[in-house]
Amino acid sequence: MKKISVYCELDLKTKKLKDVSYELISKAYELTQSAFELKQEEYIVEAIILGDSINDETVHKMHCAGANNIVFIKEKCLENFSQTVYSQAFIEYFQTAPSEIIIFPATPSGRMVAPRITTMLDTGLVADCTGLDFIIRENKLNFAPTRPTFGSELMATILSKKNPQCATVRPQTFIADFNKNIQGEYKEFYPTALEENRIRLLKSVLDENHSGVIDFSNAKIVLAAGYGLCEAKSRIYFEKLEEIAKKIGATVGSTRKVVDMGLMPHETQIGLTGTTVVADLYIAFGISGALQHTCGMKNSKIIVGINTDNNAEIFNYCDYKIVTDAKAIIDELHFKLCAE
Repeated sequence: MKKISVYCELDLKTKKLKDVSYELISKAYELTQSAFELKQEEYIVEAIILGDSINDETVHKMHCAGANNIVFIKEKCLENFSQTVYSQAFIEYFQTAPSEIIIFPATPSGRMVAPRITTMLDTGLVADCTGLDFIIRENKLNFAPTRPTFGSELMATILSKKNPQCATVRPQTFIADFNKNIQGEYKEFYPTALEENRIRLLKSVLDENHSGVIDFSNAKIVLAAGYGLCEAKSRIYFEKLEEIAKKIGATVGSTRKVVDMGLMPHETQIGLTGTTVVADLYIAFGISGALQHTCGMKNSKIIVGINTDNNAEIFNYCDYKIVTDAKAIIDELHFKLCAE
């Protein structure tokens, strides 16, 4: 039986799995179904977690998301993240039970361990993927991760010549599905050959006053500002959109071009070089719809596009299309919601 391994991230404080891990487990389960439909090849999903403890609720949710096997790599020294120690522990287990495919989350810690692990395994890595599929090529089943090319003008599907075939995927690229409830195996693995961690955590401090980080993870409504709101490099329409967002409890996002112009901070950027969002309602104000941006918002539940160009690319992703000047819409909303 072939395996798809998912490198899962544990919140080391709450001992709960991060959402991106469930998203990748669910996607891996979809891949197992696709492999059987295309070539009658049987795969199972193996979720691999590293840490010092885990709760039963997390294990149950992983089975519900699609994990057949759950492996908890357990050791006291894994209570704090270390890219060297985590990589060594993962490799030690993997050498005892290899798999054909490994999927990593493209999170800050995932981006640190994935290149290290794949280098140690002498294999390649496809980074920041927006799609994971199987395809038939030369009458063989091939794992086919897809990612944007340099400059985000085109999408490239990349096939690897070596096993394991590895990819990283950004949070919220896929949607977690908890309707499977697979009765699978849970086991613990205790690494024995870990080197002493040369980096020691002295203190962890949370800066509660830091306002530069914008959390899109739980944003229900996102108002996204594009180049169409630019007014001689003035921020007037961006400021109005921010005021509207405060009134309705929304979060303001933006495109890379707007950020590059200095009109919005980088923390608001949505897209391949920014953040991926899955909002209940996503309204794109004056956004043309470049691939770099749409990859970061296309999984939102309801998408509304407002643009003067009837053929704007953004409309290909929209549930509702409004062909008009986005600035006029903002003026009217601002007058009705924010006028004293």
